[in-house]
Amino acid sequence: MRPNRVLFLSATIILVAAIIVASAITLAKGPRETCVELVGTDGSTAQVNDYHDGKMTIPYYNNVAASQYKPSDFFEEDGVVKYRGEYTRGINVSDQMGDIDWQQVKDSGVDYAMIRVGFRGKMRGLINPDTKFKQNIEGAMEAGLPVGVYFFSQAVTDAEADDEAAFVLEQIRGKSMKYPVAIYWKYATKDDGSQDENARTTRCNGEQITGFIDTFCNKINGAGFTPCYYAGKDMAYNKLNLSRLANYTLWYAEYKPVPSFYYEYKMWQYTEEAEVPGISGKVPVTLSLK
Repeated sequence: MRPNRVLFLSATIILVAAIIVASAITLAKGPRETCVELVGTDGSTAQVNDYHDGKMTIPYYNNVAASQYKPSDFFEEDGVVKYRGEYTRGINVSDQMGDIDWQQVKDSGVDYAMIRVGFRGKMRGLINPDTKFKQNIEGAMEAGLPVGVYFFSQAVTDAEADDEAAFVLEQIRGKSMKYPVAIYWKYATKDDGSQDENARTTRCNGEQITGFIDTFCNKINGAGFTPCYYAGKDMAYNKLNLSRLANYTLWYAEYKPVPSFYYEYKMWQYTEEAEVPGISGKVPVTLSLK
């Protein structure tokens, strides 16, 4: 037998053996207990094994509860992501979706709606009402859908965040909110999705953004509503100080079949690309997990 062939066969045997050993170890350990497994911590950071991203180092907060969701808790059926426990399925809408047939939305199986109240401009920083807010919230309620609301924030000071919360509270005065009142803070972007370096939010750092969210949510909480903040994995781990936000609900966004975030969240937006009867265009969908 040629030396090269011997080497090839030897390498193949070693590789197959490694795969068998790895599979045996995995089977012995059993299914994952959580979507993000804690490997260790030094008190300020934690080493975790993320279901999607593998080994990661993240900030460690001993006052923030860890998520207990397992990968097996989630499954897909007929193209729709579902949860094995109790949950409700919601959508978030704005005037960008035009006129909505809310009865069709309700009849399609949607359980609730998060409706945009308004937004702050990324350049001049003016608060703008969502032109369809009144129409959307009345239409959803008339169709029998419970609602929550959100504000797209571009605050660059705590005072601006306080003004945004005051604006939202004025718009929802006298209305029943069975779902949270949320702040959605995001760096301004260009049409291609890259960060807009000319926008007023560019220089905001993580502690400042945490302060804006805390200010907004604290005012909402003081008015008797359930406060909530929206964030994806990068923002939550690399910008926000989750210790300061531990008393508020995280509306977590990750567009994959299984959510994978170490800390607790009660709302998971799993897509921005759903099709919902009664609405033109693509629609974000969120599961509220009980």
